[in-house]
Amino acid sequence: MIFAHLIRDLGALKACSLTCRSWYIAAVPHLHHTLTLRGWTRDENRRELKPLSKLHEFGLAPLVKEIRVRQRYFEKWFVPQEFSPDDLRHFSAFTNVQTLMLRTLDIDKFIPDFERYFGHFTPTLRSIELAVPCCTPRQLSYFLSLFPSLDDVNISFPKRPPGAAVPDLELVPFSGPKLQGRLELCDGGWVETWTDLITSCGGLRFNYMDLRWVEGCVPILLGACAETLGTLSNRMIYEFGLMANNWS
Repeated sequence: MIFAHLIRDLGALKACSLTCRSWYIAAVPHLHHTLTLRGWTRDENRRELKPLSKLHEFGLAPLVKEIRVRQRYFEKWFVPQEFSPDDLRHFSAFTNVQTLMLRTLDIDKFIPDFERYFGHFTPTLRSIELAVPCCTPRQLSYFLSLFPSLDDVNISFPKRPPGAAVPDLELVPFSGPKLQGRLELCDGGWVETWTDLITSCGGLRFNYMDLRWVEGCVPILLGACAETLGTLSNRMIYEFGLMANNWS
């Protein structure tokens, strides 16, 4: 009961962890629940990746349930070429992560090695948030389809890669329940992404949807989730009231 009141108070949790062994055991899962990697320039990324080795050294990586990667759109350091072999080995030790929050991830840069960098999240990942990801519609659907336990998806302002065309990947059909939680989309109306996922996942099962500025996807998503959808965002009803009324 004590620790239930202190979950979000890191200072108190650190103090409790120094009290005795039993209090340390109770505090440490909350202390290392969330790992945030934040680097605003490429020069900072070495410093920001240091927690990976420390958590691995002390055997704390399995305690991490959420990973957040924050980077600026024009100063991206979370890319394959910035990972040393040790960085990748340490990053692969996070085998119990349930939530990924990735800001300005260059998904196209990880082709064709998606699974090398993200495959260890496959068994446990339940929620993913992608803010301004850089990819094609097919790459986005492929990336999401990698995680068979995924329920919740939040995507905002996806951008296509600039310059020369980048290769797409063929989706592998997946059979099993997934994508049955929450879907939040903001300016992410790529019809191809959702038609791909409907095919590869055998349909969509979201029970909550918050859709903004995604007019082209609305009929597809409402039709795919007609049997499971329980809540539709008020903002979406306001913007697409007629369509929502026809669906209901």
